[in-house]
Amino acid sequence: MRGLTFRESLHTRFVLGLGAVLLPFLVAMGIGYAYLLPALVSPLDNIVRVFAEQQAPAMQLQTALLQAAMPVNDYLINGQEDEQELFARLRQKVDRAFQAVQQAHSTPDDVHLELTSAREQWGLALRLGEKILRVPDPIGNADAAQEMKRFDAHIDEAVISLEEVQHHFRQVIDASRAQAIRTRMATLWASFAVFGAAIAVSLFAALALARSVTNPVDVLQRGVKQLAAGKLSHRIDFQRHDELGELAAAFNAMASALEKNQAELTELATLDGLTGLYNHRTFYVLLRGELARAQRFNRPVSLLLLDIDHFKSVNDTYGHQAGDAVLKDLGALLGREAREIDRICRYGGEEITIILPETDIDAAAGIAERLRASVQAHTFAAGNGASLHLTVSIGAASWPLHASNIQGLVSEADAAMYAAKQAGRNRVVRYDPALDAQAP
Repeated sequence: MRGLTFRESLHTRFVLGLGAVLLPFLVAMGIGYAYLLPALVSPLDNIVRVFAEQQAPAMQLQTALLQAAMPVNDYLINGQEDEQELFARLRQKVDRAFQAVQQAHSTPDDVHLELTSAREQWGLALRLGEKILRVPDPIGNADAAQEMKRFDAHIDEAVISLEEVQHHFRQVIDASRAQAIRTRMATLWASFAVFGAAIAVSLFAALALARSVTNPVDVLQRGVKQLAAGKLSHRIDFQRHDELGELAAAFNAMASALEKNQAELTELATLDGLTGLYNHRTFYVLLRGELARAQRFNRPVSLLLLDIDHFKSVNDTYGHQAGDAVLKDLGALLGREAREIDRICRYGGEEITIILPETDIDAAAGIAERLRASVQAHTFAAGNGASLHLTVSIGAASWPLHASNIQGLVSEADAAMYAAKQAGRNRVVRYDPALDAQAP
């Protein structure tokens, strides 16, 4: 019999466990069962439903906003008109995502305010994006670059507002969890009162019944706490062939789906889809953290800004797919050649930034020269059996030698990179204040 597996419902457990009890006690147990199980199961179901249904639309909106920013960035770099059509499609996707969020979260005032703020920021970004996309010759256009900074700032503000919406959802989940605990305790006290006489008559049967129900419920409750705390990797580990077993299986399936969705969203919001390097927005997050650490411990941090020489000719000669392959290959090459502590990011188009912690300008220039030589010696595949050699121009700047903040460090690395271009390309240039007069 030990090898056989039977599916027992909780109702069957009540009947068999207390079959020897007198009819009044059996009736009392039935009443307790009819009240206990829904009260225990419903809070858990509500928490999982709130997490899945309320969190997902706002997360999807954040993703849509970040995706919509890419065509504008790429247009400013490569000037391709197809970015305008892509931006128009992504704009519609953002608008639909806003509608989905508003339909899912239309009542709380604080959520409404954050969503309104996000929509306003999106509206400002939209106007700037359309203005940038109408610039006839955006490459190297200083005014367009300035507008691009404002565009990115509005996108970031919209994403921050949506993060506040996410914070509200977590508060809702915490409140639901607290309500679940209170409901469970109230239910247990009521059940103790109803079952008091039955426990006195048949102690063993009552204890067996309580253990068969409350033990897995406690496991479920702990699982709810872990899920509400954001630990989506938590799983409920017990096997039962009843309603609680089905609920545990549903809990695990939902947690797995949420964990997978969160991982995909994190990767999409952090990494560049083509090269796998950190994207433009994550670059500023990483640089801000490294600069704060450098200031706290009074240690240097340097920044390299790398640009592929004559990259437009690669696209014109071999096609954009070849250009994409070159960018992916370059990202992989830099990942192999850079140090483990360095952070490589795709700044946009063919521009790549490398954050160098614990590195002064002399060491940074040495690393840059090594990377430049590695790129020059590397053979890139252009598709259809063709291969080509490329060079890069690299600008280097360092804190605290050259800049006092993030914007200054990026600007000065950019000025040095521009100077490398002007000096003939395929070289490394350190920032010097005299370069500011040469910048476009």
